[in-house]
Amino acid sequence: MDIDFTLTGQRIREARQYRGWTADVLAEKVALATESLRHIENASSKPSLQTLFRIATELDVSLDYITGRTPDLTSAFTDSYSKNFGLSEQQERMIQDVIKSIVPVVAKYL
Repeated sequence: MDIDFTLTGQRIREARQYRGWTADVLAEKVALATESLRHIENASSKPSLQTLFRIATELDVSLDYITGRTPDLTSAFTDSYSKNFGLSEQQERMIQDVIKSIVPVVAKYL
């Protein structure tokens, strides 16, 4: 199955807007030029897996959502650690902070 980059771009934009972020904000968070992010959102460029991973991580959505395997944004956000593992909100935030700190290290090897 191929990635539908038009859908991928739409979903990135949708998740970004859901968070209330501008393209400038997300681009800075994932170390991209704003113009590059706009090209991804408009499907005029195909991002690498590493870039999709960084975007999905920053937006706190799954790669399955970004690439169209999860049906909608609501389900992308409802698969939280607290729901699946019975963690408190504080524990969930701590885990998310750890994951975000590990991503740059992991990204070097992708």
